[in-house]
Amino acid sequence: MEAKIKKIEFVDGLILTTTTDGHIFFRSLDDFPLLRKATSSQREDYTIGKWSDDVRWESIDEDIYISSLTQQPYLPMS
Repeated sequence: MEAKIKKIEFVDGLILTTTTDGHIFFRSLDDFPLLRKATSSQREDYTIGKWSDDVRWESIDEDIYISSLTQQPYLPMS
């Protein structure tokens, strides 16, 4: 089974993506200019897509797919 997006978090200038297989991937918000400029409440107002392979931020008109969120190394789950 292919990993899907389970949760999105924002910490210290990073976007953290937790996947259904238990990995946490991280990317800099600098890689996503619309999210970087968004307020905290706008960032937290997201919807994971029907197939859990994309994230939508309606208020800032931003869509990001799992392939863009999981390009960096992941953090091991403890």
